[in-house]
Amino acid sequence: MAKTHTILQVFVASPSDVSEERASLSRVVTEFNNTWGSRNCVTLELLKWETSTHPAFGAGAQDVINKQIGDEYDIFIGIMWGRFGSPTERAESGTEEEYNRAYSRLSDSTNRIQIMFYFKDAGIPPSKIDPSQLEKVLNFKKKIANDHGGLYRSFELTEQFESAVRIHLSTVVQDWLDVNAPAPALSVLGCEETELKPVVIENPLCNLATLELESDEVGIIELVELATESMGEVGNIVERMTHATNDLGLKFTQRTEEAKKSSEGGPNIKAAKRISNKMADDLEIFVTRMSVEIKEFNKQSTTAMDAFGNIAMMSECDLSEDLEGITIARSGVQQYLAALIGSSESMSSFRESIFDLPRLTTSSNRARKRAVAIMDDLLNQIRITVSQTQDIDTLLKRLESTSNKTIPS
Repeated sequence: MAKTHTILQVFVASPSDVSEERASLSRVVTEFNNTWGSRNCVTLELLKWETSTHPAFGAGAQDVINKQIGDEYDIFIGIMWGRFGSPTERAESGTEEEYNRAYSRLSDSTNRIQIMFYFKDAGIPPSKIDPSQLEKVLNFKKKIANDHGGLYRSFELTEQFESAVRIHLSTVVQDWLDVNAPAPALSVLGCEETELKPVVIENPLCNLATLELESDEVGIIELVELATESMGEVGNIVERMTHATNDLGLKFTQRTEEAKKSSEGGPNIKAAKRISNKMADDLEIFVTRMSVEIKEFNKQSTTAMDAFGNIAMMSECDLSEDLEGITIARSGVQQYLAALIGSSESMSSFRESIFDLPRLTTSSNRARKRAVAIMDDLLNQIRITVSQTQDIDTLLKRLESTSNKTIPS
């Protein structure tokens, strides 16, 4: 008995400066199909102009792309960074035109297209910054949020984008399955049942030999353990960074007292300069400590998000077998999220205290700017991690609910 195998088309639109993210999206789609394809009878087909179009003529290159890609895809993924793209006859860039076409479909209540937009929030080399392009990107971001009521996601590193889009695609496809796929279609036996025919097998152990070439499949318990350990490490890192800020705060107090004593007999320029340079040294030590911790923060938070992303790739049938593990994981995620939000608030306040330091000497001004920059880097990392963790909490809440429904009463 044949079963329906659904192909959901994913169209990616972006300017040329996010090629790494486009490549990572291809990896996620391949991974998804290998994991979900035969199990849930759903395959993602990635549409992009590089592989889904052929040379042809039209009113312009974008017109050719529009005609060949069409408007029948199911999921639109947009990515932008510092470039907006080249104008077309109908929009300020090809990416904007493609988004407008997708949004027009979304505005039609009978159309069920899903739109997801991601903005890369990372530093751009000065030689590659085009102010006019960047301004258009910022205006477009406002258009999505303010005019269209859209919720976009920001990321700094390609790895962060990959983790986020893995979770988001899994959620979108599962939503589609909940609405469209009848229960029998969700068979772990594959998407078609056919009559077995005798075959000639030269190697009587061919299946075992093939299995030996594959990498081991990590189970949900191990993934939850990995994510939990990484979240614990992030907690330790945040604690060390808090100690670093406390130490610098004590230095602020010490230098303030030194400045008061030096000025008791009247203004003392030399003493003020010496104390200001000490403060510069204090700030540089702080920057060095935070630089090490932020890199490790990113590493551990990415590990946790990747583990949860792999959990998202699993079928709900598999996940329902470990309801306790999901419940424990969600409790840990909620505590982790609360700690991150609290840390963000205290770090933001400390960043302002550094910014407000007096501008006394060249070295102290430079150190102050570097300390503010490192705090901005930290706050960006926390903001991105909070956003991803909120996605994880939503995912685990859903899995927990689904698992409860599948447990016999």
